[in-house]
Amino acid sequence: MLIILVGLPSVGKSTFSKKLSKELYFNGIDNIVLGTDIIRECFPVWDSKYEKYIVDTTYQLIDNALKEFYVIVDDTNYYNSKRRDLINIANKNNKNYVIIYLTAPINVLVERNRDRGEKVPKDLIIDMSNKFDEPGKKYSWDKPDIVINTEEDIDFSRIINTIMEKDKKGKKSKKSDNRPIKEKSKDITYKRENPTSTNKILLDRIDKITREIIGEYIKEGIIPKDKNNIKVFLELRKKYLKSLNLKDIYMDKNFKEGEYLNKIEKEFISFLNNKLKNLEDNYGKK
Repeated sequence: MLIILVGLPSVGKSTFSKKLSKELYFNGIDNIVLGTDIIRECFPVWDSKYEKYIVDTTYQLIDNALKEFYVIVDDTNYYNSKRRDLINIANKNNKNYVIIYLTAPINVLVERNRDRGEKVPKDLIIDMSNKFDEPGKKYSWDKPDIVINTEEDIDFSRIINTIMEKDKKGKKSKKSDNRPIKEKSKDITYKRENPTSTNKILLDRIDKITREIIGEYIKEGIIPKDKNNIKVFLELRKKYLKSLNLKDIYMDKNFKEGEYLNKIEKEFISFLNNKLKNLEDNYGKK
């Protein structure tokens, strides 16, 4: 069973995951809590070059652990694309999954974050809240099984019962086979008669992807968390978008948006990593 936690920073995911893990154990269920922060903290210092390894290793650990245990994923998972990746790991292992969505008002999250010493910039929490992909709003496979307001008392007995009942029903409840989930909206048909509208649709999607990457880099501390650095990288993102030449791209009959967006995602990550390396090199010279 894969237990996917979803929630913004300071909502209480780590506290919840530790308590849930113990409750599962007391009910005779061997389990493990995994997440990118667990791997990230294994390094003596942070470096952007570690990040791909951190994500890949986390997924590998989840994949392997699912063969033996219940796995609780303690991450924000606030984009449906990340939840889709995790669900695909569950499907690959023929395991069921549960999505637990933890919520709290944004002002409560900001206050909790302040009490923790501003681990995440306030503006980033608000930005993440505005861009948050609410579970189940767009895709049926993404619908949360449990929604928890972390301002209220949490009934772990009810949660354990829900998880165990879901596991008894078997994996077929949400996905009928182990084929990867794909977002059907990724590839669109480009209309030659309306290139301006088509380019705007594509640019909007690229804009969202690059915003998500920047947001994730700031959240995870890959981009140093001070206002000047954040401002620099937001400006770099704008310059990157302006450098893209989308003119007449829709005329290519073999063009597939999904493939192109994957290429853009990899290219933008490489672009950011190069800028970060230059920044680190400059700091090293001072």
